[in-house]
Amino acid sequence: MAAKRKKIVYTTFPAFSFDKVMFFHKIRTEKGYSAFECSFMIGKHNFLIRDAENPLKKTLIDAEDSLVLAKVFNLEPYNPPCNPIDYYKLDVTFSIVERKKMQWEIAIANDEIKPLRALKIIEEDKEIELPTSSFLSTYDDVQEYFKKLVAEGYFNSARTALDILNKYRESVEFGPDFHPRYLIKNIRYYLNKKSGEPILFDRRTNLFSRRLYFKPFDFEILSSNGLVSKTFLNAGINTFQKACNWVSSLAYSRNQDKENELALFKDLCGTCSTKHALLKRLADENGKHELKLILGLFRMHGNNTPAIKDLLKEHDLPYIPEAHNYLRVSNYIMDFTGIGINETKFELDILKEIEIQADQITDFKVQFHREYLAQWIEDNKVPYSLDELWAIREECIRLIALQRD
Repeated sequence: MAAKRKKIVYTTFPAFSFDKVMFFHKIRTEKGYSAFECSFMIGKHNFLIRDAENPLKKTLIDAEDSLVLAKVFNLEPYNPPCNPIDYYKLDVTFSIVERKKMQWEIAIANDEIKPLRALKIIEEDKEIELPTSSFLSTYDDVQEYFKKLVAEGYFNSARTALDILNKYRESVEFGPDFHPRYLIKNIRYYLNKKSGEPILFDRRTNLFSRRLYFKPFDFEILSSNGLVSKTFLNAGINTFQKACNWVSSLAYSRNQDKENELALFKDLCGTCSTKHALLKRLADENGKHELKLILGLFRMHGNNTPAIKDLLKEHDLPYIPEAHNYLRVSNYIMDFTGIGINETKFELDILKEIEIQADQITDFKVQFHREYLAQWIEDNKVPYSLDELWAIREECIRLIALQRD
């Protein structure tokens, strides 16, 4: 394997982070896990481990990543021992080798480290399969168990790749030494719209930014099930997912009569309240009572709602507790307000939430919100009366509506 165009780069790297890269690189290659397979199991982007092993990039394996990898590899100690050195001086010789792959030869050049430690890494193909002594099973057997999980409703809740791996390892068929190679292939198959069976979504992440896999909540709308169902069908919308897309596409604006359950069809606009109440009524009419309508109070600030950033600064408010309606099914939020809310980031700002019914989006919601604000003003010594704060909040809503237009 003749190397071409060798070049030496001198750089520094956090010592503990570099030791961690060496630690996991040694383990993953011994156990037969490719960089792609490790990255997939972590649930972030598919080249995280490859980038972390590149000393010329700043990608690190963080503490949560370490914990996930330890569980994938069945490790007890999952961090290298600490040493008194904060940073390593690295001599990195990189070159292009066979098939245009990048090779890094990394030597720690600190004088006080003896003997010198070195690491050689050759960039892996994404689809490479390393030899492993772990139990692989077969693609078909892994798929049969996957189908069983789908049928039993396992994916009605959002799952990380590690959750799914643990489910396999708990089963008698696969056991604790099961390697996730064919599991990863099956997950990708059930996500692929072109060459697979796209029954799963992966458009959400958890609070640690790990990708989640779940079966989207959907059902066919039946005409015998009530006024809301009939109205959607008359508009050419025959599934819940299509109804969600239609609702999300409508302008964000207040309705003339919030108590009219068909207000969205009349006004062709809506707010978080009327949009999600309509979808809740649709689900209830079709017997899908697992879909919950939620009233949540959250920190509305300039980061999650950029349109109000200047207004809050003008009034010296870090945030305002705002009431928001959305849907929950299983363990994830669905929001079809249509103003670009990121459900995962939004969840971090939730102060309180309760389940309500579709007829509680008017007087009950306002009363619940105002009572919370009154207590918040008192607890935090906010220099505004309830009516003054409510007026600022109303201006926030106006700015949000303008942004949506």
